[in-house]
Amino acid sequence: MVLKYIPVVVVVLLLIQQLPILLIAAQESQPTLTTDRGFYLAGGIVRFSASGLQPDLNYTLQVLYHDSEVYSIEFSSTSNGSIPPEICWNSTSNPSGTYVVQLLDAEGSVVAGDIFGLVEVNKYEFLPEESIIIMGGGVEPYSTVVIIVSDSSIIFNGSVTADGNGEFQVIVPIPFNTTYGSYQIMIYSSGLGPGSSLTFNIFVNSTLSNLVDIIGVDLARLIEATSQINVTIQQSILAKLQNALKKIEQAEYHLLLNQPHVAGNMINAAENILSACINEINAQSGKHIGNETAASINLSLQEIINRLESAKSSLDKPHGKQKQSNGTLDNDGVSGNNTNNSEGKGKSNYGSSKQDDKDKHNQNDNNGRGKSRGRTRR
Repeated sequence: MVLKYIPVVVVVLLLIQQLPILLIAAQESQPTLTTDRGFYLAGGIVRFSASGLQPDLNYTLQVLYHDSEVYSIEFSSTSNGSIPPEICWNSTSNPSGTYVVQLLDAEGSVVAGDIFGLVEVNKYEFLPEESIIIMGGGVEPYSTVVIIVSDSSIIFNGSVTADGNGEFQVIVPIPFNTTYGSYQIMIYSSGLGPGSSLTFNIFVNSTLSNLVDIIGVDLARLIEATSQINVTIQQSILAKLQNALKKIEQAEYHLLLNQPHVAGNMINAAENILSACINEINAQSGKHIGNETAASINLSLQEIINRLESAKSSLDKPHGKQKQSNGTLDNDGVSGNNTNNSEGKGKSNYGSSKQDDKDKHNQNDNNGRGKSRGRTRR
């Protein structure tokens, strides 16, 4: 009787021994689909690879953005069960965010899929006081996205939390004293595998002439704010501010003529005029000028003076070094450690700029050479 069951036991034992091999074979036969990167700059070419497909059969590859199809192509698998190398997707004209790619068999059933992200930056050339706006996706929902901006050393290192779709937005204000030159931006996430990152370059065009020009725009805006001052002394302060603006414009003109010494004299003259303006406002604070108004305008005046000093120190060294900024970004992607706000650091809260003020300084063309102030929100 015992011998009767021995063959059955042997067969069962053999099946148990072969079970891991059978499971591995089943796993290997399951199709897989991947993209060659986790992140792409918007407009880049997305390439796909697959394994485990049935040779020489028809499949459909679809790319979805927020459940809407943005790309679809039918193809025949290769003889070794993969995707032909010419199958790719040009992401030009598609927005940043999280994308899903999926593979459908001839019956329309999804047999494999993957997720990737498109990353977009508002432009690639910036002026000081503008903001780098980075939008992207493709990471795990609510994961941490790290952004590093660096030249020869790290000058910004921050992070932001992705939303439920694995999408994120980061706003990095560029301080006034940012060094002229090229900067590398690297983005990576804890929600992606090791080595999954995106690196690209931007350029900060902080020439001395541009710095002086920015100061002139700031002062022109401050001149508008003098409409809040008591009319009995408004003209005196306004005259000083306009005279200082004239000196700044003359400094810019002489810089364009490669006359840094004369430009330095104009900057000194502007500083002296603005200091005299601060003294006059202090004398009238609490009398003809409200204390809060006086404090706000003087804060802006002192910031302009500080920037003139910074620009003047760059006459011999055209591009000063930026201080390092480290911090965690707020939910809207704004660095919590950077004091620049939407109006620019130290600017008065009174009044707003007009389009006709120094039009040549307020252009913002497609090359990113505009002098627009504050953040550009999308």
